[in-house]
Amino acid sequence: MTAMDIERIDGYGDPRFPREVLDQHGAFLADGVPWAFRVVSDRGAAVTAAQPITPEALAEMAEDFRFYAGHITDFYDESGDLLLSLPPVERWEADIDALQPSQFSVDEDKCAAVDGFLHGPGDLVIPVTEGADGALISMDGHTRLYTAWRKGIRQAMVFRSPNTEAAQTILPFVEEARRRGIFHIRDMAFYSHAEQEEKWTGWCRAYFSALGDG
Repeated sequence: MTAMDIERIDGYGDPRFPREVLDQHGAFLADGVPWAFRVVSDRGAAVTAAQPITPEALAEMAEDFRFYAGHITDFYDESGDLLLSLPPVERWEADIDALQPSQFSVDEDKCAAVDGFLHGPGDLVIPVTEGADGALISMDGHTRLYTAWRKGIRQAMVFRSPNTEAAQTILPFVEEARRRGIFHIRDMAFYSHAEQEEKWTGWCRAYFSALGDG
């Protein structure tokens, strides 16, 4: 089977997907065909696609989806029938204030999008890696963590990311965050979408462009 060309949809206005799926960042295109992953529990997601779902295609799509949601291991169709089950991922509860961010700011539009489904630690399952100083570094989920903290939620469920390459890649971001005085989720700046694009996305583009030039 030839590998599919898979693209994750990051926006919130794509009419091909339900808003719930877009809010959860579970919208993908595979060779231009929409696939939707709707998280239904702390371990499971319901999968729909605009094409028949074969075991081979689902395995490939699940791998891409789990790059962003590694704690999801069970995949169902909309009728609730289990399509794919992977080994469970160990997770534990951690204080949000104990997590070192690997980005500098959050987007107020994205915070508003995730606000409605954050009610407690079980709604926050965050991939982490351990820094050389023993600190737990959040590799993703900063928007959810920041929004939850503002709502008074003080714990999150975390799991160690198996993606060692990504864990190494974020270390320069952690160093830059600390240089800016960002040691806790609450320290991150809260920007409008335009400001986030300019200050965070712009910084990332410049960083990766400089790596390319090197």
